[in-house]
Amino acid sequence: MKLRNALLMGMTAMMLTAAGGGIVMAEEPVEVEYWCLFGGADGETMTKMVDTFNAEYEGKIHVNCITQDWDNYYTKIKTAILGGESPDLCNSHDEYVNGLIKDGFIIPIDDEAAKLGIEFDYENYIDKINQLKSDDHIYAIPMDCLQLLLDYHKDMIAEAGLADENGNLVLEDGIEGFLKAVDQLNNTLEVPGFAINPSGSIPMYLFNSLYYQCGGEGTFVNDAGTEFIADKETAVKAMDIFQQIGQASLQNVENISDLFIQKKVAMVIEGAWQMNYLRKNSDDYGVQSLPLFGDTYKSAIYSHTFVLPNKPERTDEVTAATLEFVKWFSDHNDMWAEAGSVPAYIPAQDTELMQSYPMHEYFKGAVAYATPFTATAPFALKGSAEVNEPLGKLARGEVTPEGCFDEMYQRLTSSFN
Repeated sequence: MKLRNALLMGMTAMMLTAAGGGIVMAEEPVEVEYWCLFGGADGETMTKMVDTFNAEYEGKIHVNCITQDWDNYYTKIKTAILGGESPDLCNSHDEYVNGLIKDGFIIPIDDEAAKLGIEFDYENYIDKINQLKSDDHIYAIPMDCLQLLLDYHKDMIAEAGLADENGNLVLEDGIEGFLKAVDQLNNTLEVPGFAINPSGSIPMYLFNSLYYQCGGEGTFVNDAGTEFIADKETAVKAMDIFQQIGQASLQNVENISDLFIQKKVAMVIEGAWQMNYLRKNSDDYGVQSLPLFGDTYKSAIYSHTFVLPNKPERTDEVTAATLEFVKWFSDHNDMWAEAGSVPAYIPAQDTELMQSYPMHEYFKGAVAYATPFTATAPFALKGSAEVNEPLGKLARGEVTPEGCFDEMYQRLTSSFN
């Protein structure tokens, strides 16, 4: 609180202007233009948080949150920066940060904070913050921990004899235990036991987690961003498990969330961002973190981030106001977590509000076993054709795990160069 009060006093001082030899208070608060990439429930939460911030800082800072269309978000950001019409603050998925740094589109947050005397508690963010560095400078502040979850209908798993005394799913460890449970559901219910989305970000999330569960270490891409360097033996082992999961899934599906809500499938693997939507629209909803499929429990973690666009005309007053909003967001990270994420700011992981969320207790602990995904790739691997097309063939049984690895290696290395 002392730090915040000092900052606000500094903000007030910066809003003083000289007029006729005297000092007068500026009539308007410092305006911050923030480009947001969130829609749906996340967008509603962000709007609520910005409104709360603006009310708390009324007369001092006003954040103008502008939601941008996701389809061309990064193109629009880059065009705005190049054209001198950049916002003061914007969001980036973590896997895009490295490219934005290399192309000079964003500037170090820690430099700006140090210049203005603003202290960020960098050590109290998840390890992901160390994946968002370049030359030991921090370019992005992580907003959340996003992971894969296993969602299920409690009444269906109880009917199949897979529930404990509290109605929660019980699985044996390993891919064999998971496949055994799927078979049990398939043989008991009139609907399929399991589905996973074969497109978008889910395939890379799953492969990433399986790679680390099978003993993989380090990054997937060399420091120069020119070669896919995943250990082939480990990757092939992970791809074999990936194929078994894909073959166990209901085939030719896209929107598995709607299938789940309609009770046309018993279990789904989905992103944490869908958790609240599934819970609010399902009877007897249950959830847990991604199961242990391999040898050691790991769960890949991705994050949305705040970044500072390269905007030379942004004044120190506006930069200070912008960073105050980012700090405030971290302090209130538990509000953002409502939809299904876990706070990236560690002190917000154990607040009274976080403990009030009914489902987070079943997957919050997975963050302790998280392996933040590499930020060294020159483009986003998640959802890319170079990754999803080989993994899609693998899930459909069209290639072997070895063939999947070779195709992914060739396509990624070619694209990197």
